[in-house]
Amino acid sequence: MKKSIRVALSFATFSDDLLNSFSILVITCLKTNPLFPTPPVTIADLTALQTTFQDAITTAEQGGPMDTAAKNEARDALVAGLRQIAGYVQTMAVTLTLSQILSSGYDVAASNHTQSPLAQPVLIALDNSVSGQLGVSLQPVTHARAYQVQFMTSGAAAWQEAGIFPSTRGIVIPNLTPGTVYTVRVRAVGGSTQYSNWSATIALMAT
Repeated sequence: MKKSIRVALSFATFSDDLLNSFSILVITCLKTNPLFPTPPVTIADLTALQTTFQDAITTAEQGGPMDTAAKNEARDALVAGLRQIAGYVQTMAVTLTLSQILSSGYDVAASNHTQSPLAQPVLIALDNSVSGQLGVSLQPVTHARAYQVQFMTSGAAAWQEAGIFPSTRGIVIPNLTPGTVYTVRVRAVGGSTQYSNWSATIALMAT
């Protein structure tokens, strides 16, 4: 049964933004994961590929054909790195359970957990007891593999990324300005649509 588990390679067809988010998820999940100690592409190298691609996306949005070509080259390099690690995770699938394989950040092909969209997360509360940061509490979402957190200040034009977190435990938004009110939202990662809908927002002043 375990031998039939196949690591999905569908990330190669993701949109640029989704591929970037997926690569951040893999980095987050593998960084301190004892089940996958020796990936063929190091976390440092994968992070460098992801950062280059993310910067290239931003540049290409404002640039010309050369910038788009550079973005596509960065995408190809990132996909190649992710494929190498996927192959490594696949070799471990013989001895690991489904949940252990999913802890790598990669999805698996044709599994029941990917046949339906994820439920919308429910934000429980924000915690400003530590100066300059907000702790985020939310209810776990069934079959979610990670949680993407964003925040915004009043009057800001766009949401800012706080990160992708592999579980609901220990989610903290750091480096905030005391006395500023921040609005926070969260969505789950995984399922047939890759992301859930965004949660309702909660706002709180950083201390």
